[in-house]
Amino acid sequence: MTDSIPYFCKPGVHSHNAARTTVRTAGAPRPVRNLLLLIGLLCVGYFAYTWADQTIYQSYENWAFNQEKARPAAPLPIPADGSIIGRVDIGRLNLSAIVRQGVDDSTLKEAVGHVPSTALPGQAGNFAIAAHRDTLFRALKDIRLGDSITFESQNSQFQYQVVATKIVKPTDVSVLRPDGGGLIPRANGVAAPKLLTMITCYPFYYVGSAPERFIVQAKLVDGPSAGKSPMVN
Repeated sequence: MTDSIPYFCKPGVHSHNAARTTVRTAGAPRPVRNLLLLIGLLCVGYFAYTWADQTIYQSYENWAFNQEKARPAAPLPIPADGSIIGRVDIGRLNLSAIVRQGVDDSTLKEAVGHVPSTALPGQAGNFAIAAHRDTLFRALKDIRLGDSITFESQNSQFQYQVVATKIVKPTDVSVLRPDGGGLIPRANGVAAPKLLTMITCYPFYYVGSAPERFIVQAKLVDGPSAGKSPMVN
């Protein structure tokens, strides 16, 4: 009896359902869809791993740094490569990060790095630090003149005020000079201020290796006034 039912009346095989079946099966081949899905999952996984690794590192090192601060103060030698020298904070930007000695890849992956050829905080000269634009120093895109920056070592605290910003080529290293490359004008006979220079890549949202550097320069306005930092023997 079933064979006597016309084709267009048979459940599931009439012309309307046949067209719907064709539409469902159209599109990219399943292996291609699976490959794209796998690539997407890998990208998300890598981002999550990088974010978690940096977040865990910063959380632990902040805890360890606070424990060290609670101990009796003692002069420290010149920092060894990779050692923690303090913490930088910009309250308005909600930026807080551990600073380690050196600017190699492994250091900048997890922390802000101190450029070894430059002064230490509180010393006469230029204390220069660097970090990646897409992680710890992303907030610098919103920096303003007059912003307050705090650098905290184990036994001292230094307060800086932002006085200049500039975009330079990677080859322009004048901003690392003791006078900061002249970003802060000063009259003849006036001693150069004790500086903090923050460096990151620019533009902030550039895809790939950024072609320029964003410079934030601040002067010391409060903290130990001796020419020799308490961090150094």
